[in-house]
Amino acid sequence: MFFLKAVDAQIEFPKDGAPRQGRMSPGLAAATRQQLSQLQASLAQAGALQSLTFRGVGPGGADIYSAKFENGSMEYRILLGPDGKVESASVRPQ
Repeated sequence: MFFLKAVDAQIEFPKDGAPRQGRMSPGLAAATRQQLSQLQASLAQAGALQSLTFRGVGPGGADIYSAKFENGSMEYRILLGPDGKVESASVRPQ
């Protein structure tokens, strides 16, 4: 459940325009605010989230997820810090 909240913080927030900053490190929250319009545009084009699959843990410790949307798929890498907040995150088309 904890990881799903972290994933939600990275996938779902841009649609409503309100980053869930309490779930992110301060640096990631600031970067997210700067990139918000780009993130929103990408997710709007992708459409509704259909499925989310955990793929494993990357060499740097980030959890890797495959997110399937109506109009494509994206890979998310999410690294949680010791406090449980999302320390870093990346997304790329699959």
